[in-house]
Amino acid sequence: MRRWFARYEAWLLLFLIGGVCVAGAWSISLIIPPPAHDEFNVLRWEVRHLPGKWLYLTGRFFSGGLSSEEEAERLGRYLVLTARIDSLERATPLDEQELRRLLVERDTLENDVEAIIEGRVTAVLEEVGLETSVPLFPDADLVFPPVDFELDQPLPVIAVSPKERIELLRRRLLRQDLTAEEAVRIEESLEAEGDRSALVEQVAGIATYPSLVVPRSDYQRLVETVAHEWVHHYLFFRPLGQRFFSSVELQTMNETVADLVGQEMGAQVVNRYPLPSEFVEELEKLLPEEPDVDLGGILRQLRLDVEDLLRQGRVEEAEALMEQRRRELSEQGLFIRRINQAFFAARSVYANTPASIDPLGSKLGLLRERTGSVAAFLRAAAGLTEAADLDSLLAEMAQIAP
Repeated sequence: MRRWFARYEAWLLLFLIGGVCVAGAWSISLIIPPPAHDEFNVLRWEVRHLPGKWLYLTGRFFSGGLSSEEEAERLGRYLVLTARIDSLERATPLDEQELRRLLVERDTLENDVEAIIEGRVTAVLEEVGLETSVPLFPDADLVFPPVDFELDQPLPVIAVSPKERIELLRRRLLRQDLTAEEAVRIEESLEAEGDRSALVEQVAGIATYPSLVVPRSDYQRLVETVAHEWVHHYLFFRPLGQRFFSSVELQTMNETVADLVGQEMGAQVVNRYPLPSEFVEELEKLLPEEPDVDLGGILRQLRLDVEDLLRQGRVEEAEALMEQRRRELSEQGLFIRRINQAFFAARSVYANTPASIDPLGSKLGLLRERTGSVAAFLRAAAGLTEAADLDSLLAEMAQIAP
């Protein structure tokens, strides 16, 4: 009973915070200049989505929750619909009438699916010990901030790097309705002077509150994204997250920690709450066959080769090699629109991925191993303020290891 009250104390607290945030965002939006034409309007997105989430939660609270069977049915149906939508969007010619029908049906399930996944991720976070005390409710141990996300259309992001080296100069969120032609125009304008490389790509999630998460038919990857964005919310109240924009190095630490925790949480959620077999079988039939290609290994070797060429000042050869590999991958069934310096720069902030050669990836992996649990790892990482802190912490742990 105490846990039941504690859970709703957390939602009450977030409701109060959310109300203040929405009112504040609305007020600020009236007095500050709007984003540039091509930029994503975070304030407008927050004002539009946060109240709707609370209206849904209030209605669900008074009408009663879903049974475990209803949860499984709605989540499974949502994933199947997403797989069918993805398949239709790849088809030629496009059956627009059927696509609209599937999108409408999927929309009717969206709020329930968000609540189902939020509840499952929260339960696993509680199990692994990631509860904490909350201001105004010091006696309640809760998952804070509460897991909260909104399924929405993809968000394009522009990344910029110098041509002579791979370095993330900046990333900027772009509006969701950006066309392919507009994306190319933005890239060309940034590359016009000849010294920069730019790339517009869509991301699977962004840590607004609620976080924006793109619909996926892959259950585990969808949950991983939700958990990844929750880690950013968690870190927002702690030293590592509060220094996110201080340097690319700290962005890399933040994103890599979120990736490691997100992947672990995703696997645990799917293991505890597996999809019914009938949905697994249907999804297997709908999902395209994956090419038998070691994409991670190819990208890692390409990154090393490109770095070597750039160090020698052979920029044109490096760009030719990236284009050659892109064409080869396309012939093997893996289509990537562009591979350039910005492509690798954008991926460098995820230091645990093959496209990154940043030693922070292996160091944070070692920290996860030495801390012994995902909760201990996240709490230790949250207190870091620079890469030197990570080195010092690992050295201390090595000294006290048996």
